[in-house]
Amino acid sequence: MDVVIIGGGHNGLVAAATLARSGRRVTVLEGREGFGGVADGLLHDTETLSPDVVRELDLTSHGLELQDPAPVFVPAREGGGLLLHRDAGLAAEELGSDAGAYREWRDFLGRVLPFARTQLDRIAPDVRTAAPLWPLMKTGLAFRRLGKKDIHELLRVGPACVDDYLSEWFTSPLLRTALAAPALHGTFMGTRSPTSTATLLLHEAQVAQEVVGGPTALVEALVRACRAGGVELQAGAKVNRIRVEGGRAVGVELDDGSSVDAGIVLSCIGPRRTLLDLVAPEALPVSTAGHIRKVRVRGTLARLNFKLSGPIEYACRPGFAPERSLVGEHPLDLERAFDHVKHRRMPTDPPLDIRQSDGVASVLVRCAPFELEGGWTDERRAELTECVLASLERYAPGIRSLATVTQTLTPSDVAQDYSLEGGHEMHGELALDQLGPMRPGLALSRHATSIAGLLCGSAGIHPGGGISGRSGRLAALVAGQD
Repeated sequence: MDVVIIGGGHNGLVAAATLARSGRRVTVLEGREGFGGVADGLLHDTETLSPDVVRELDLTSHGLELQDPAPVFVPAREGGGLLLHRDAGLAAEELGSDAGAYREWRDFLGRVLPFARTQLDRIAPDVRTAAPLWPLMKTGLAFRRLGKKDIHELLRVGPACVDDYLSEWFTSPLLRTALAAPALHGTFMGTRSPTSTATLLLHEAQVAQEVVGGPTALVEALVRACRAGGVELQAGAKVNRIRVEGGRAVGVELDDGSSVDAGIVLSCIGPRRTLLDLVAPEALPVSTAGHIRKVRVRGTLARLNFKLSGPIEYACRPGFAPERSLVGEHPLDLERAFDHVKHRRMPTDPPLDIRQSDGVASVLVRCAPFELEGGWTDERRAELTECVLASLERYAPGIRSLATVTQTLTPSDVAQDYSLEGGHEMHGELALDQLGPMRPGLALSRHATSIAGLLCGSAGIHPGGGISGRSGRLAALVAGQD
């Protein structure tokens, strides 16, 4: 084969379809029995899917449909809660006195985020001393065109905590919570953590339209695009070793002893697993091994699945069953939940990210520590389930009578079921020192590794994120130049 891709998650499928469209012969090897990775039963939002991926792979011709993201409902124990639309006009009636500020904030984002998106959709800049200066100069000139006022604001708020930043704009705790919660996804931070405003802006820069039918529909479209391009898809094919000869990757060896030869090996699993587990130690430079070991992968995600006998409704707004909801009333509630992570404790009132449709619901539990004191056991799994139901019951008193828990995935289960080191859904925390040209390090953020012919293309590489496909797309562009 021209290219063998390790990992059939959404980034691996995006990379495969992209390379196939350029005429490369591609094989995808997925260790699980199905494709999609975290898009197959773990994460449930697709609003960060890259428009470039949709357009370049012509995914609409493979059945993909897009729509504006559904609004998020934040229930409250007093008052009527908040239904937040991204569109300031649609949100105005719910926001009351914050409506004007919300419109101004959206206008500010509309001015500064196009620059951020161009950086996310490009290969990370090469900031090493021997790198050409012109690409960096072009980026600097583009940043300068934002204007003095917006540049000053970005430089001022980037190091700030998201709670302080949003408090400058808005009075409603429900609004601040709705905006802050997505900023913490994939991080090891709370709302009072420095630089959490930067991850808020990163999240906002990635949001576009979402997929009708959710991650399942996206994976189906990507699989069809791969097959239309002649990609060979192999599920249940676990890679045991990346073969390196003369300093170059020449293929892979599978658990069953078989081998696949290829001119390029593109790994779309975590960079730590790729380089520390699949590459022989003698083939990896000591400096690269030393750096990759420092990449932080402390997961904080759990998931519950519900079968519903009726829609989830909240006491604060009877008769309304939102598709998306966030349980958490105040930014400080998110901060207190993060305290449990820092101290390796079972969460008592975690923020809940809920999506429901067609008689089922998925509940993403944030601030569930992977490194729980005493470890995750069946008893602790049951404790987590009860904790989630008790938290939800405060806002939806009838939840126990209509929801049957069909599955609880602890952070440990997430790590095992999805082969995610540390249970981290992005193969590495989002933090200033693990973003852009530093994700996961200067020698790796541009997808090529110190081993010729071996590239990385998972969310652990620039630009990171959830279900976006950006890392896979950029890695395929680099592989196409080899």
